[in-house]
Amino acid sequence: MTVQVELPCPKCKSTKMKFERPEIRETDIITCAACGHNLGTMASIREKMNKAYQTLNQAGAKRKLQ
Repeated sequence: MTVQVELPCPKCKSTKMKFERPEIRETDIITCAACGHNLGTMASIREKMNKAYQTLNQAGAKRKLQ
């Protein structure tokens, strides 16, 4: 069974990712279903997304203070 994950691929901009498990594990390597680009492990992707989210929140908070 293949699970689809919605993440943007930096190489081809497709959002269809795949890995070969019925559930996501932090050590699973995520690859793009369209071009085969390796995005890294689920844990590293989650960490990058959290950092980006925090940066957006800080930028939004600064704009509200002005």
